[in-house]
Amino acid sequence: MRRPILLILSCLFAAAAACGPSLRGDDDGDDDGTGDGGNTGCTGDCGYLTGRVWAPGNAPGMVPAGHEIPIFGALVYLTLNRPAPIPQQVYCESCLNRPGAVASDHDGSFSLGPIRPGAYWLVIEKGQFRLEQQITIEVGERALPQAMTTLPSELDPQGGKTIPRIAMVVGSYDSLEDILGKMGLGTVDGTGSMASTMGKIDVYTNGGTVPADSTAMGTLAQLVADLNRLKGYHIIFIPCASSGNASALQNQTNLRNLRQYVEAGGKLYVTDWSGEWMDNVFPAQITLGDPGADTPASAYNAATDTWNTGQFGDADGSFYNSPDGEALNQDLRAWLDGQTGPRGESGGDVGPFNATSFTVYDNWNWISQLTPVVVGQNAEGMDIVDTPEAWVVGSGSSGGGSSKRPLTVTFNPPGCGRVLFSTYHTTPTVHAGLIPQERVLLYLIMEIGLCNSNPPIG
Repeated sequence: MRRPILLILSCLFAAAAACGPSLRGDDDGDDDGTGDGGNTGCTGDCGYLTGRVWAPGNAPGMVPAGHEIPIFGALVYLTLNRPAPIPQQVYCESCLNRPGAVASDHDGSFSLGPIRPGAYWLVIEKGQFRLEQQITIEVGERALPQAMTTLPSELDPQGGKTIPRIAMVVGSYDSLEDILGKMGLGTVDGTGSMASTMGKIDVYTNGGTVPADSTAMGTLAQLVADLNRLKGYHIIFIPCASSGNASALQNQTNLRNLRQYVEAGGKLYVTDWSGEWMDNVFPAQITLGDPGADTPASAYNAATDTWNTGQFGDADGSFYNSPDGEALNQDLRAWLDGQTGPRGESGGDVGPFNATSFTVYDNWNWISQLTPVVVGQNAEGMDIVDTPEAWVVGSGSSGGGSSKRPLTVTFNPPGCGRVLFSTYHTTPTVHAGLIPQERVLLYLIMEIGLCNSNPPIG
């Protein structure tokens, strides 16, 4: 029989500084099979579970054969008591031990056991995507069907399905909402363009067009002006747009609201020409290369929590494709390598993807430097230094020379949340399926939702 890979979950992913959601409220910390660590400690006649975790909307039968997308690093565990609900607003979670939990491999596969036969809750989760279901364990090995291992695309906590609370800002150029639609967080039409959010995500406008069957909740400027509204979302997406709302970034309260949102545990994702929503608010960790694009670290005064807006850049760089995109993070590389999907701008299917060499389309910025920053102190009073992580790199920028530069970066500002920035349009064209750079976003939507292994104190 297949044996499980048991994990010590003090931190699953050191590079991402993340483990898994900790707000279960039901772990008794044991591993003897008598409490919520009930999938260990069995001898004799025991049960075993195997399966593969699939991305929302991308399991076998949901997409063309060969285009399926597995989930790496999903936590899979059994518990006698149902987990506490994931809060439906921003929250800070530190990583706690999950007795007997395992993590899915790069192809989504997992194995649980030996398990003492009986009734349990089976929980599969990655970030704020969670699937809960009751299961009876019997003697022997059981392969779970995909219906029991595909992360949900809808919010139904009573029915055991949870998804993140998402604010999607519709920009002028980057139709990032199409990716969410292909994850089942809405619907897409035959061209691959989002047709409706189905009420699963909230849409705000920043120069773009709202899906026909959806209603905007307001503008981006209105969203950032309301801290309580910001805190109602786990993730906020601000894709590429023109500088139509630049005046909102001259307002000290708006800037402070975004910092406080991320400090409280919020996740902020920004792309290329909307980069000022990242760089003006958090100017220290990323340096943009084009003239006039970057906001220097000196623009923010931490002592007074104020900004010198006269130093602000606009994050508007020049166009280039990167012909040699490379997944730098080893887990992302192992996950992406060999997947199959549409070629993108040149049309047709292609596969397998080469995670060390793929085209990253529609870059409109380049990053000249990543800077480690002290973001607080831990419980022992030692400085916590955050070093931004480059997930994807590539060449082609006019000012970056022939060397590969970061194209997709995450960093942890002071507090408990994360910021993700990419130099490119995540969705370069309207098309069916998900090309490599879009799959990177799907991976990181899951990754940035994870817990913080070392949040600052105070």
